[in-house]
Amino acid sequence: MKEIRGIVLPAPTVFRADGSVDEKLMRELTDWFIACGVHAFFILGSYGQGPALAPEERKKVAEIVVQQARHRVPVIVHIGAVDPYTAVDLGQHAKAIGAEAIGHVGPYYYADRSEYEIIEHFKMVDRALGMPLLIYNNPRYSGYNIHPAFMARLAEAVPNIFGAKLAMGSVDEAMAYLKLVKQPFATYALASNLVSAMSVGVAGTISPPLAVTPEIGVELVRAIDAGDAEKALALQKSVIRIHELFLRLAGPFGRTIYCEGMRLRGFDVKMYPRWPSRPLTLDAYHEMRDLFCELKIIDAPAAARRA
Repeated sequence: MKEIRGIVLPAPTVFRADGSVDEKLMRELTDWFIACGVHAFFILGSYGQGPALAPEERKKVAEIVVQQARHRVPVIVHIGAVDPYTAVDLGQHAKAIGAEAIGHVGPYYYADRSEYEIIEHFKMVDRALGMPLLIYNNPRYSGYNIHPAFMARLAEAVPNIFGAKLAMGSVDEAMAYLKLVKQPFATYALASNLVSAMSVGVAGTISPPLAVTPEIGVELVRAIDAGDAEKALALQKSVIRIHELFLRLAGPFGRTIYCEGMRLRGFDVKMYPRWPSRPLTLDAYHEMRDLFCELKIIDAPAAARRA
């Protein structure tokens, strides 16, 4: 699991106009992400629309990405579900197709579950699968927080847990987990503080905005690893600007921002997310386009043709 560090790419699941998975584009995106140098995949999470898919659709997406990746980089398949039986079924499929690891958000909807029930859920999944397990701590979606002391107890009870994705994790939060949870334990925090985070032992980031701009994230990790502080700081500032734009536009426009971002990168995304979402205004679109041009993510003539 030491290989799962740096830019762990939360691959989007993209759809055709009828809401079915666009397999051709999924394969194209997988190859592009690998060509950009990402270090691993985290698929079928929030950005990957896993909970918006039926179990058989989730299995199909997992097959597409794992087959296309061909073990060039590790693939973590998110199997989180409201019940352990569905999670086990999805995990058995992920294991059978050759995924390197599984991820699991805290079982959701029934947010009044006790700590005992949550730990027993994960123990059941772990016993059935025996695979490296990444906990996805997202209080906004699960309805409760797996705080550091809780995570420490969970990791003691579930031996295959190797780390946690902290949905909005700051450096201070990541350090609290590293202090309390038995080692080795990898944490993945926000890309907007990656320089300081990786310098104190954070493994990397699982960042949706960097799934639209992966090469900047990859270059940032390379600069950090090379000890090139000046370059790392400049790239970190670019990542902060990208994050700020996406987080700000997410309020009025939801996940449409990712759809338009992928289109700006030249990908013919017909539908994302898998539900009606407000189109970007022309001003918002131009703001994203202009930032991408300024950061040399796209060239101005191509952007003008797509406007």
